[in-house]
Amino acid sequence: MANNVYGVGLRNVGSYQVAGSPYLTASVFTGAEMLFTFPYVTKRILVHNTGSNDVEIYFQDSPENKLILPAGKKIDMDAKCSSLYVSIDSGQAGVQILAEVTNIEVGRMYSFSGLEGL
Repeated sequence: MANNVYGVGLRNVGSYQVAGSPYLTASVFTGAEMLFTFPYVTKRILVHNTGSNDVEIYFQDSPENKLILPAGKKIDMDAKCSSLYVSIDSGQAGVQILAEVTNIEVGRMYSFSGLEGL
């Protein structure tokens, strides 16, 4: 008898095919950065900049590579991660985040440290 045990994980296709549990949050913040930590590894993330200032989005705590999201704009990303940083240079910002999460525990997510382009 084979010992093939097929379970939830980062490289398990079924974990992403059945993804879709919603994670919703909205925040208004002033200066610095905010860290949004998801309850499970994400499959998809939609970020809406609801403020009147541009915000920066990045996936690790050293924002060398960041995406600038203009005021009033949205971005829809297929992204496997356990957290997301949002920051602003000055003023006040507002963001709404919708994430489609899998059932993969965040402890199974690998670190982005040292990866090119992140």
